[in-house]
Amino acid sequence: MLTKITDTIYKQVVPLPNNPLREINAYLIVGEKNLLIDTGFNRPECEAALQSAFDELGIEDTDLFITHLHSDHCGLVPKFATKNSTIYASETDGELINFEVGNLYWRILDDLFIKYGFPKADFGRNTDIHPGRKYCHESRVDFTYVEEGDVLEYGGYKLKAILAPGHTPGLMCLYDEEKKVLFCGDLILGTITPNICIEIGVENPLQDYLDSLKKIDKLDVDLLLTAHGTPVPDMHARIAELQKHHEDRLAEVVTILGDSWKTAYTVAADMTWEIDCKNWDEFPGPQKWFATGEAISHLQYLFHSGKVLREEQDGIYYYKVK
Repeated sequence: MLTKITDTIYKQVVPLPNNPLREINAYLIVGEKNLLIDTGFNRPECEAALQSAFDELGIEDTDLFITHLHSDHCGLVPKFATKNSTIYASETDGELINFEVGNLYWRILDDLFIKYGFPKADFGRNTDIHPGRKYCHESRVDFTYVEEGDVLEYGGYKLKAILAPGHTPGLMCLYDEEKKVLFCGDLILGTITPNICIEIGVENPLQDYLDSLKKIDKLDVDLLLTAHGTPVPDMHARIAELQKHHEDRLAEVVTILGDSWKTAYTVAADMTWEIDCKNWDEFPGPQKWFATGEAISHLQYLFHSGKVLREEQDGIYYYKVK
């Protein structure tokens, strides 16, 4: 469904079939030049929904801005970029997006999760069931990298790039200071809390995320345009809620750990999750993956804060309260 947000900004809700997120908000800014912000998975249902917005608005060519590396945001880039398109992303996430093409990235990511206690799969590799891998783009993208402070002008907006890592290492927001509009990707969501997960080359993603929230909280924003869910009427109030959520999560992880050595996977099994399953054994494989990633990020935060100990045993990390 295409919704007019302002005179030149439109939101297209793109379905994400068989995924707990259900849908993604792709944004189109129209004018002398057009800009598409995020795309959806590389699957026919997403492509059809996005194409319907292009048809309704009479758009053939557009530039693209990708807020971060996850496939529900960049999976369709090769299908909607033309020879006239400029494709923007941060260098950090742009490099990772291109690294995802092929098998090496997914092998390294799988090995990383195994090091944090995720069981080895008996069907191949755990990332074989990862939605980000199943619906990834199929070819490398020729990005134009944007840096902190760069300004993109589309549809009467002067959009300043703001780096806000945590959800991914190079998540990038776009902010119009005069019009007080912020495109925030998955940094802030209204109906759910963004998944904060370990990533290749990142040691403490939760610290990065909390720092990014503090950074964005200083901005004057009237219109917050998120990548999933319903509108957020008060950005600053929502940031406070997200900060409190992670405070509570950290306390829960400390309680679960106690004074015995545990892996992130076993900690995740005892954490509180809003999912319609009776117990951990019933969790679908992909949800166990994301839950474990969330547990890792909180354990690593506590480890770097000096509140828990980490020890490597037989190539696997174990944690306990200091």
